[in-house]
Amino acid sequence: MPLELCRIDDRLIHGQVIVGWGNYLKPDRIILCNDAVAQEDWQREMFESSGDMVSFKLDISIFTQGETLSFFKQDEFEKEKIILIVESPREICELVNEGAPIGRVNVGGMHYKSGKVQIAPYIFVDDEDIKYFKMIIEKDIKLEGQDVPTAKKIDITELVYLI
Repeated sequence: MPLELCRIDDRLIHGQVIVGWGNYLKPDRIILCNDAVAQEDWQREMFESSGDMVSFKLDISIFTQGETLSFFKQDEFEKEKIILIVESPREICELVNEGAPIGRVNVGGMHYKSGKVQIAPYIFVDDEDIKYFKMIIEKDIKLEGQDVPTAKKIDITELVYLI
């Protein structure tokens, strides 16, 4: 399957994604699925230029949710190794509900904000996050916490039901 990694990370594309996961997986493309970023030229340009941080050819695509879903239906999708990045579990649910081919989700960074509780060293959640995690789990999608490729995986499914 060309979707090498589907990652929730509220920082979107940053060093851990590009250098850590990028060098580890050597994808052809990183797709950042974020409506707000896709509609803001300066943010698009900033994230698109992050592909220059690695020594191999890496395309960065900044798509709205609709554009991401359209891309999944194109032949190009089947030809490339892809990392998909979203900001929260809500986006995963929305994509899956519209037919996105997601079978496993890496929870890489959901950082502290007021009203959130810690369930892992780099994962803080609120009631909405838990609601969407449960919806993802109900669709038989595996949730694994792992900030970098060399870190031990954490089964988020177990943690969600302990809260």
